[in-house]
Amino acid sequence: MSAIRPSISAVAKVALGMLIACVAAPMARAAHTTLVRDGVLNVCTGGDFPPMQYYANPGDEKLVGFEVDVVDAIAKQWNATTKYVVGDFKGLLPSLGAERCDLVASGIMVTKDRLKAYDAVPYFISNVVMVTAASDAETKSPLDLGGKVLAIEAGTTYEKTAADLDAELTKAGKPPAQIQTYPSASAVIEQILVGRAAATITQDTTAAFRIKQMPGRLQVPYNYGDGETYGIYLRKGGDNRAALVKAIETLQASGEMKTLLQKWKLPETATDVKHATE
Repeated sequence: MSAIRPSISAVAKVALGMLIACVAAPMARAAHTTLVRDGVLNVCTGGDFPPMQYYANPGDEKLVGFEVDVVDAIAKQWNATTKYVVGDFKGLLPSLGAERCDLVASGIMVTKDRLKAYDAVPYFISNVVMVTAASDAETKSPLDLGGKVLAIEAGTTYEKTAADLDAELTKAGKPPAQIQTYPSASAVIEQILVGRAAATITQDTTAAFRIKQMPGRLQVPYNYGDGETYGIYLRKGGDNRAALVKAIETLQASGEMKTLLQKWKLPETATDVKHATE
């Protein structure tokens, strides 16, 4: 009994198909190959901005938080694991520029100045608030901070908010606030708890977490009300930004993003954000 041999043209078609598949596979991955190195996505973060990213207990080596879960889910889409490079907030973007990491995810605002040097994908909206000690009945608004100590995390957009406040205080004929900067969000909160500072400026998400963590010790007497947007930052160039947008949109469409928001008790509409930066 003779075997039926495929024609030369059929063999050629199969070979051509295999060649196309081999070429197409790397092309499909090209959008994020420069973000993932040897199966690892390196991410710079401050690691001190709950509930976005923080250590649950002193001495822990693994970060937790909403933003950690989001980035881990993005890395999973790219068949990668995450490695977090933790440092002071003001050094995160310079570390990105120096290629010590390939993304920055640290509750970092999308601003025109930052976009001059880096790309970003907006994905989360939050409000700025003022936090004081729960026992402070006098500091009800930023204009009550004349002559008082205002503790601010170094390298954040709150430094400009503080500078703008001093201009308002001067215009109102009041003494300026005594602005002091600290390297982390925890250090800033500590100044209020021990009585060295009257207030700080932070996000509503962080304030809610701190108040829940330390009931009866902190309060939010003032909400600025203007929603500000967090973004995940990356270096400019190539298709990396498009790949990151697609990964975030996939989390939104699948419902996984909503599940993560519920897990961390964040507003379900917090990630209903346009990803364009123009």
